[in-house]
Amino acid sequence: MLEPDLVPDGSVDGITASSGAPGVDEPTGQSTQSRRRVQRTVNFDRAVLERARAAATYLASCEPQAEVRSLADIVNPAVLAYVTELEEQYNAGEPFRPVLRMPSGRPAKR
Repeated sequence: MLEPDLVPDGSVDGITASSGAPGVDEPTGQSTQSRRRVQRTVNFDRAVLERARAAATYLASCEPQAEVRSLADIVNPAVLAYVTELEEQYNAGEPFRPVLRMPSGRPAKR
């Protein structure tokens, strides 16, 4: 298992609450642009995860033309497609303001 990167403030990979003012286009936290991939913990519904793992395992071993070698090859394009949809719907098709630090846990109810 890979160990998370610790940053000076003691957070893991710089994930803490952002205190940036709305509308400010400055990213918060320290840049992690030096690495192409990062490890994060994400919670999935069990049934969704089981289906995705089964698909990745089958495609990697039996269908090389699908170019799916791992679960990440399924998750990354799916997340990108959904984020692009959200940008179109809620941010005039523009990327959301960069945020390198996120609050942990569920957001507060409004």
